[in-house]
Amino acid sequence: MRCHLFFSLFIAAAPLPGRAQLAQAVPVDSATARTALAGAAQRFPKFYQTLRAVQQHDTLLRRFVVVRSALPLATPAMAFPNGAVRLDLRYLQHSQPGFDDNRLVVVLYHEIGHLHYFRTVAPASRTPEASERAAFDYSLLKTRELADAGDCKPLQTGLYFMRLRSQSADIADPHVQALKSLVREPAYANYQRYVAEHCAASR
Repeated sequence: MRCHLFFSLFIAAAPLPGRAQLAQAVPVDSATARTALAGAAQRFPKFYQTLRAVQQHDTLLRRFVVVRSALPLATPAMAFPNGAVRLDLRYLQHSQPGFDDNRLVVVLYHEIGHLHYFRTVAPASRTPEASERAAFDYSLLKTRELADAGDCKPLQTGLYFMRLRSQSADIADPHVQALKSLVREPAYANYQRYVAEHCAASR
């Protein structure tokens, strides 16, 4: 019964409003969502446990919506100002290239970071680059907490892919814009230093 109640909290009955990209994706039915999340508990245990922890402790996450798309979406997950986070079904069902358990933890915290940005910044003052920067900062903060507790892998994974994406030439992408700035700042160097000093055994 507890498992059923947990899953039911994260299943939406209707598509989320907003982004044009969602025209490509529709929420899956409740049974499919439950099956996918149950499989993720075995396939991606860190992600699953992180999702449960967020659900229990962060009231900003109001809905977790599993969607199906005919084609791979531009991003595995997306957050919305109404407190919803959407995740592409294929990332729960199978390991996608570059998206292992650790990367999915980073993705989840990134989206929760967007929710915190939406809460603290008025709509008229929001910019895509600032939103992405806030999301990256939040994911680093939370994965550093995991590293402090003994699991460095999500933090190492996040740092690696942030550096990699910062090298992209797609400067129109707000993710890239935010990362090109972030990786040059002392905060990013401090996270790298932390990994070098505390995470050698988990490499």
